[in-house]
Amino acid sequence: MVTMKKISLVLFVAIVSIFLIFSNCRKKHESEIANSENLDFPDQEGWNSVVTTTKNGLVSAIIHYGRMQQFKKKKVVELFEGIKVDFFDENGKPTSNLISETGKINEVTNDIEASGNVVVVSDTGITLRTKYLKWDNNIEKIISNEFVTIITADQDTFFGKGFESDQNLNNWRILDFSGKASRGFDLNFQLKKKSSAGDSVTGKITNETPDSLLNKN
Repeated sequence: MVTMKKISLVLFVAIVSIFLIFSNCRKKHESEIANSENLDFPDQEGWNSVVTTTKNGLVSAIIHYGRMQQFKKKKVVELFEGIKVDFFDENGKPTSNLISETGKINEVTNDIEASGNVVVVSDTGITLRTKYLKWDNNIEKIISNEFVTIITADQDTFFGKGFESDQNLNNWRILDFSGKASRGFDLNFQLKKKSSAGDSVTGKITNETPDSLLNKN
């Protein structure tokens, strides 16, 4: 015969078991909520569209993308699936264009970062290749700390690491120069010796060839 004591014990065990199950479920749910809050979900997404950046009210770049994610809290727009950027000067004239695999736009500064098989082509026919670069919208310069290749319209080539230039690649500088220039290259070629960072090379449009400049004392 079942006694009241045994019934009470069974009820106690059942109540404790239910409490433990409920407590574990609640902890698991709270953990899932906390983890979801730590995830960085975009506030907005878009596909196959265009973003425009400006400076002083004038268009400085038009960016075409395959996929876009906007993060309002970080004030960043991330671009994927291929991007194409058209740059413009203060008069609205196209100066160069860029293609890369991915990109990022700082919505505060309108700086643009490009990564993955980056190629920039100027309206003067100069081509820049690298795996990463940044467009600094404030100083209007293209900057990279990666290995770069510069190819001119005459197919003369420069190699090196570290780079900065204006947006149309008329005045550029390779910080650690390691490549070569061939005869007929219509650039002002200057090597500046550095004690700790190797050689640098600076290029700009001029009427002199590299050979004539290199032979100068």
